[in-house]
Amino acid sequence: MATPQRTRLTVRYRTSVPWLFLVIGMLNLPAGLLLHRLSSITTGVLMISLAAIAFSREYFTYTTRTRTLEVAPPLGRRRLFQDTGKDTLVVEGNRIVLVRECGTRKKVPVTRWMSCTSDWDAVAEAIGQKAA
Repeated sequence: MATPQRTRLTVRYRTSVPWLFLVIGMLNLPAGLLLHRLSSITTGVLMISLAAIAFSREYFTYTTRTRTLEVAPPLGRRRLFQDTGKDTLVVEGNRIVLVRECGTRKKVPVTRWMSCTSDWDAVAEAIGQKAA
């Protein structure tokens, strides 16, 4: 019996990414407070906030039924990239690219190094199955 395919694939941040943000924030915040540097305090608070977001949210999702990739950046608004009959999503190395009907290419703002490897591989396979 074949296992049913998931229709929504969620890609989480690689675990080292939020930890890196947290370490940078925890170094900058006390240093800024001790040295009275607003830029270090701001950087520390921003990095700690980004770490909290990266620990709690997904990086992006891919819906196989609609062939839609939804990016949820830590700051800013969600963006959709849809694989229609005219535009095609393809995986090129460590990037996902939207190839438009006219031949122009747009890099989708997601990278493999920030993604959990097994999640990225599942999305890459799903995009590749559609293209085949």
